[in-house]
Amino acid sequence: MRKTTRKFLAVTASVASIALLATACSSDSGDGDATPSKGTSESASANTEPVTLKVATFNEFGFADLYKEYMQLHPNVTIVDDKADTSDNARAAVTNSIASNTVVDDIVAADGDWMPELLASDAFFADLGSDSVKDRWPEWKTKMATTADGKLIGYGTDSGPEAICYRKDLFEKAGLPTDRDEVAKAIGDSWDSYFDLGKKFMDAKTGAAWFDSIGALSQGMVNQQEAPFEDPSTDEITATGDNSVIKPIYDKLTSDEVLAQSAHLGQWSPDWSAAFKKDQFATMLCPPWMTQIIAGNAPDQKNWDIAPVMPGGSSNWGGSYLLVPSGGKNVDAAKALADWLTDPAQAAKIFVKYGNFPSQTAATTDAQVTGKTDAYFGGAPSGKIFSDRFAAVSKQPYRGTHYFPINAALGDAYTRVDVNKTDDSASSWKKFVKAVDDLS
Repeated sequence: MRKTTRKFLAVTASVASIALLATACSSDSGDGDATPSKGTSESASANTEPVTLKVATFNEFGFADLYKEYMQLHPNVTIVDDKADTSDNARAAVTNSIASNTVVDDIVAADGDWMPELLASDAFFADLGSDSVKDRWPEWKTKMATTADGKLIGYGTDSGPEAICYRKDLFEKAGLPTDRDEVAKAIGDSWDSYFDLGKKFMDAKTGAAWFDSIGALSQGMVNQQEAPFEDPSTDEITATGDNSVIKPIYDKLTSDEVLAQSAHLGQWSPDWSAAFKKDQFATMLCPPWMTQIIAGNAPDQKNWDIAPVMPGGSSNWGGSYLLVPSGGKNVDAAKALADWLTDPAQAAKIFVKYGNFPSQTAATTDAQVTGKTDAYFGGAPSGKIFSDRFAAVSKQPYRGTHYFPINAALGDAYTRVDVNKTDDSASSWKKFVKAVDDLS
């Protein structure tokens, strides 16, 4: 599930404080049928005592119809939808619950980027490991919600395998191919080939930029690294050191060559949202949930399409989890509901209706998923494209306890150079280094 904004730091306590306080205190049939998963959900259905389950979410998880279906299957269960107005507020709510050791919701949704600090407070959450969910997700998805000693605290919901969305009319104007497979071939599998094609596009002087912002591209490039910010074995910060894997990426993105291809639009800003209705940029990194953003911002635009390619090979941007606080009144019933909501059959339904791409391996090859097309994107076989892109993902970057603030500081560094234009590359990097040093 995507985040509306990355500015969360002001609304949460430090990871160390949260961890200290917390410590103190399926099977899929393959045909898309709504069959309850075996194990946890099935055993819980035998309990007929009335129970009310409060589920905290944000943005659009696509659960509304599933709540109704589950309550029909389990007449003793009443589900209360506790949807936050923003992901910022959802994150603040869960961190405040941990800090005060107070259970407000029976199930809590969390974005993947929140997981390092939630794992640091794993005592607050129930262990969700069971035979019912064994091998439901790829290893890289479950790893993000698993403690060092093997405790699974989150069931994966959606994922964000990336492709490239592009404007066919602007490609045609620049004399570039417009067919999605030909565009994928022209973009190629490397970032160098992507920027080389961007230079050709810019040389055609269409009046549009090649991409929206360097910060947006950084997201995809960082997610292709094994350990972008910290050493997995020690949690030591490595983002600014001599062996930094971020510095070469930063230097490339802030080079004159690449900056010349940018539309200089801060992602999620009003100008960025308005740009989709105009001819301001031709390509952007595009996980499945981004297709909803594009269509929502420019409902009358007829020229967006999806190319089945990702420079650098593969990347996943986004994806959330359902967690169950261990101190809740109805932990077993909450586990059963979380299990059922994240069953592959349910995940396939959500993608078909809402576009949230599954993280459950079986769901990504479900005929309902792979057969989905998107009329807004010229009839693109979006289900097949994103299923293939999902299959190409083999890792997620290591997210240690400093991942979130470092990533936010890096985004600020790009914004200073590309959007606000208050700093050159060198001076903005120095400010990034200071911001990272201040975390130590």
